[in-house]
Amino acid sequence: MTLTATERAKTIGRVLAGLLVALYLLAPFSWLVLTSFMHERDALSVPPQWIPSEPTLENYKIFLDPTGTRAIVGSRAAAQMLPGMLNSLIAALGTALLNLVLGTLAGYSLARYDFRGRTTLLMLYLSSRMLPGIALIVPLYLVMKTYGLLDNLAALVVTYLTFTLPFTIWLLRNYFQAVPRSLEEAALIDGCNWLQMVAKILLPAAAPGLVAAGMFAFMTAWNDYLFAVILTSTMAAKTLPVVVAGFATDVTTERTLMASGGVMAVIPPLVLAFIFQRLIVQGLTSGATKD
Repeated sequence: MTLTATERAKTIGRVLAGLLVALYLLAPFSWLVLTSFMHERDALSVPPQWIPSEPTLENYKIFLDPTGTRAIVGSRAAAQMLPGMLNSLIAALGTALLNLVLGTLAGYSLARYDFRGRTTLLMLYLSSRMLPGIALIVPLYLVMKTYGLLDNLAALVVTYLTFTLPFTIWLLRNYFQAVPRSLEEAALIDGCNWLQMVAKILLPAAAPGLVAAGMFAFMTAWNDYLFAVILTSTMAAKTLPVVVAGFATDVTTERTLMASGGVMAVIPPLVLAFIFQRLIVQGLTSGATKD
């Protein structure tokens, strides 16, 4: 098939536009990765160095042995990197799990049962997503202080649930509405109880929505800085964003360590996104648009 000059020009234009968009999206992350392999003097050089002249793994090694390498101002923050990553993982997985359990129960109830105030309840869930987090930080802090949950991962999980659960309920409700009632009735007639029916029929049919909701909850908890820095104070509950921010002090800023910490923080959600990318796209484009 031979393209005309106009079609070739349009094709070239689309390719160039795609490359520009890709460059715009990937350039900051690429610079972050390159900086993580630089020495501090190269990261501070003027004009800036885009490619490391002498690549090094020192910035990553220091997270494993903060006291055995060069003396740095940010060595304390470097020692907190792996514990902070573990805290983030616990908070994110706990948020995602509870989010799916509660969202499944609420979404199924709203999809299958017709009761007074159902529409109002749905709109209330949706309106709760309009509140900015900064407006809730003071009352949340006072509540957590009253119940002795400050500097506790449980406080972070409960806080993140308030932001992720409304989205999950809306998404899963739409998925459950798309599952024919006849499938549920057939499973119950065949001898399944309600929990078996949910496990064998309902959840597999809503798998894309569950993965999308779980990833949304995980990413919300993993990336949060505001609530983590207010509600935590020690490594008993400090999460990765708070630890990485610790590389910027009143004395100096360890740019290379901050960059390598940022790269390490990106890896877990990036791996999950690659593994579940098909289900995530299907869940967001299908379940979220069904009536």
